[in-house]
Amino acid sequence: MESTSNATAELRTRIRQQEVVAELGQQALETRDIDQLLSETLRAVTETLETDYGEILEFRPENDALVLHSGYGWDGFDVGASIPTGVDSQAGYTLLSEHPIIVDDLQAEDRFSEPALLADHDVSAGVSVIIGSIDSPWGVLGVYTDDTCEFTEHDANFLQSVANVIGTAIETEHTRRELEESYGRISDGFLAIDEEWTFTYLNDRANQLINPEDRTLVGRSVCAAVPDAIASQFTEHFERAMYEQETVSFEGYYPAPLERWFEIRAYPSDTGISVYFRDISERKRRERERELFRTLLDYSNDGLLVIDPQTARFLDVNETACRRLGYDRDELLEMTVPEMEHLFEDIDDWQSHVSDVKADGSMTITGEHVRKDGTTYPAEVNIAHVELDQPYMIGIARDITERRERQRELEASNERLEQFAYAASHDLQEPLRMVSSYLQLVESRYADELDDDGEEFIEYAINGSDRMREMIDGLLEYSRVETRGNPFEPVALECLLGDVLEDLSVQIEETDAEITTGQLPRVSGDASQLRQVFQNLVGNALTYAGPERPRVHVSAERTGATWTVAVRDQGIGIDPDDLERVFEVFERLHSHEEHPGTGIGLAICRRIVERHDGEIWVDSEPGAGSTFSVTLPAVEPDG
Repeated sequence: MESTSNATAELRTRIRQQEVVAELGQQALETRDIDQLLSETLRAVTETLETDYGEILEFRPENDALVLHSGYGWDGFDVGASIPTGVDSQAGYTLLSEHPIIVDDLQAEDRFSEPALLADHDVSAGVSVIIGSIDSPWGVLGVYTDDTCEFTEHDANFLQSVANVIGTAIETEHTRRELEESYGRISDGFLAIDEEWTFTYLNDRANQLINPEDRTLVGRSVCAAVPDAIASQFTEHFERAMYEQETVSFEGYYPAPLERWFEIRAYPSDTGISVYFRDISERKRRERERELFRTLLDYSNDGLLVIDPQTARFLDVNETACRRLGYDRDELLEMTVPEMEHLFEDIDDWQSHVSDVKADGSMTITGEHVRKDGTTYPAEVNIAHVELDQPYMIGIARDITERRERQRELEASNERLEQFAYAASHDLQEPLRMVSSYLQLVESRYADELDDDGEEFIEYAINGSDRMREMIDGLLEYSRVETRGNPFEPVALECLLGDVLEDLSVQIEETDAEITTGQLPRVSGDASQLRQVFQNLVGNALTYAGPERPRVHVSAERTGATWTVAVRDQGIGIDPDDLERVFEVFERLHSHEEHPGTGIGLAICRRIVERHDGEIWVDSEPGAGSTFSVTLPAVEPDG
């Protein structure tokens, strides 16, 4: 009868032990508070095994020590106190053992010494087990009593089962924290949604991106937390990931208040979906800018050519280039420059050109582009060598067919104008010489019979015919600016101005003029015509100086590939309304009695400057002097 009673009691104890393990296992699944779980564990095992004390020690590998983490039943339990990890203590001995350590009589134990905590509480027996594995221990779980007690193998196995439960809970929580830290560190947003479409997790980046108001989203329904207008854009994709268990990637726009684009990847799981997303608004903005830029390039009147410097193969072209050449874009991208440009015979010729462009940075060339049908058209190409992710040759090609036609028409017009001017000059000069000769003959033959009025009238007529002859000569000179000019070459303006001042030396002496110059550059041009321009400008400055001593200063300033040369005086100045008029043919602002001249000098200057692809203008106010400015092409130091 007694043995049956003992067997029943033992069975009940074992059942209770199993229940405790199950209860602690369920609690471990439901809680994230490890400290609370450890406290509950100590209470449960000491009550179940009917012991007086319980302790959990945590192993600290960094200093190879066991420290008191949690205790039950002790007086003066010093949390954080260290215990040796060697075989000198029961806890240290347990840490090195795969099996529970059972002590029935601590005073008689010869495997290790009695720790102070146990001695102070008259502990006589106990059992301890490792939490975790020998290779990676977390700590030690032990229970003790001050009564005589014989712990059974079932008691030790029960304690080991409990240690396994809390060891697993500790490892799970450690892994969970590492994952959360990892999710928090990643630059992508991460969130988790369960099968009930409820937020279960958002990392810090996700909150920054979609929850700037810092609302509490975990535990809330997606539908309740996100407006319908926004959720509807993502629902279809998330449902496919959730219900079809398929990984889904897409891009979506989140409107106000975020107004952002996201790249989203949804991964299915057993409990719902995991969503990774990143803000791609900046990338989308750049894509829109590139698309707009591409559209603008395609609508440009000029062809854009991106070329590989090594192979001469086209890497990219715009629609204008395709349309001009008659090729599809894919066809052009299979071609090389020598195949559509007669200027280059082969790749070696192209490579030589690349070297020249690379040395200069950029240059403008004129050639003949070959269309798909074999016809050609003249093209002016501004080409540059640039270094980006790799070297490129960038060409902007302009069809100059119309320009060539206008140039031919202009040349023909100029030729006709010169012929007309020459004919007019020749035909008009002869009658004028006759009129002038006969007037002089009348004056000499009938001088005694003419009164003062008659002599004055004859003088007016002779002067008029002389002025007419000068105007005709000026018109002829104006017409020949384009056709009779010399080829351009480097011109040293400092030397040229010295020649001009020598030609004007008599007028300079007569007026006691003061003429100063800054450092003057070399320019590209027709030296003879440029000399005529500056002789006219300096001569006008002397002529229109007014009553004061003439003071003239000539200076130059570079802007990009051009020089601006200025002739400044302190003369009588020009009314603002007449600043443009002075450059017109035969336009005079003063009478012949005030200042002699034909009124064509500045018009010739303008035509000469325009032949040099420059500009001429004047800044002036009456009584404040005038500054005539001329732009001319610069000559590089080695030019």
